Amino acid sequence: MNILVIEDELKLAQVTERFLRHHGYTVTLAASLAEAKTKLAHASFDAVLVDVRLPDGDGWSLVPGIKATVPAPVVFMLTSRGEADDRVFGLELGADDYLVKPVVLKELIIRLERALKQRSPVGRKLGDVTIDEKARRVQNGSDTVSLAKMEFELLVYFFEHMGEALTRDQILDEVWGYTFGGDTRTVDTHVKQLRDKLPTIKQQLKTVHRVGYRLEAIE
Repeated sequence: MNILVIEDELKLAQVTERFLRHHGYTVTLAASLAEAKTKLAHASFDAVLVDVRLPDGDGWSLVPGIKATVPAPVVFMLTSRGEADDRVFGLELGADDYLVKPVVLKELIIRLERALKQRSPVGRKLGDVTIDEKARRVQNGSDTVSLAKMEFELLVYFFEHMGEALTRDQILDEVWGYTFGGDTRTVDTHVKQLRDKLPTIKQQLKTVHRVGYRLEAIE
């Protein structure tokens, strides 16, 4: 999962980044409104944490544009402005949650994971690859790609764990299930099939030596 943290206080940004990375997230930092707009224009994110007060403007202005993208990321406002009117304003703009500083990072993770689980699964995207889980359809650019049932399930699993090093046993247990009687070569076979069918996956799905696989976001 990719998260953009928009925060101009360097120490706070770094602490938040380390905490999120520790929990398996890929994190990008932006310290200003202008930098945030550049990051948003050149990459897609699963969640965006927005500080309201930034050196060159306020974070409020970013929210409608972020929520208008498809698929729309989860947006959290993180700010010292805790008045009721500010919270209501942020939520009316489309923010999914509003946390007042100092933020308890454990609470942030709990709220963030809950919001990400509730996020519509339609339209997961990486480069040219888009997954529509409701329709069980995968597209490579404008072309629809035919995937077998377990190829599709494996691809979705990699998207859900973007940036994480996943062991073959872990993948086998969580995608095929604990009752599956096969071995880890099944994972390797299906990974090869995904790589053969989807050029973006071939490029971004890395083999982790002596571990398994990691699907990397496009920077």
